Order: sequence, then structure tokens, then C-alpha cells
Amino acid sequence: MNDDNLSQESPVSCVWPLVTVLGAFLLVNLVQLVSIIKERQAVSQTTVNAAQAINRYKTVSDKLENLAKDLMRLSLTNNEAKEIVTQFNIQMNQPGGSTPPAAKK
Repeated sequence: MNDDNLSQESPVSCVWPLVTVLGAFLLVNLVQLVSIIKERQAVSQTTVNAAQAINRYKTVSDKLENLAKDLMRLSLTNNEAKEIVTQFNIQMNQPGGSTPPAAKK
């Protein structure tokens, strides 16, 4: 009778370690999934912040360019504006860039 009882308990005792390992595996994967989701949200937020920063940069750059153009135009007729342009060496780049130098023969 004791042999019958031992043979029935033996498979049950092997199940608990497997269940424990499976539970630990699931727990680790759940933690990793939560971490990945948080990282994805952080990357999305960073992308949005970068896009906003680029838009602010473009706005400031456009305003500064318009201000420099106005100052350059004003420097043609106003001595104070001409002094500012000279003092800070304000120059406007030519549109289209520069032409490449001619090749030597």
C-alpha cells in the first residue's frame, strides 16, 4: 500500500518546480514588457519635444533673418544702423550659394 501512495505523489511533486519556473519566466517577461512600453512612450515624447524645438528654432531664425534684413536696409539711410551693422559685422548670404572655382588646366 505504501508503494501505491508514493507512486502517485511522485508526479505531483515534479509539477511544482515546473510551475514555479514558468511563473518566474512569465513574471520576468511581464517586467520586460512594461519596461519596453515605458521606453517607447519616452521615445515618442522625445520625438514630439524635438519637433516642437525645431519649429521654435525655425520661427526664431525667420524672425532674426527678417530683423537683419530690415537693419541692412535701414543702414543705407541711417548712420546708427550703419554703425550697428559695421560693429557686429552683419552680412547677408547670397541666395543660391557660391559658385565652385574654375578648374586649373
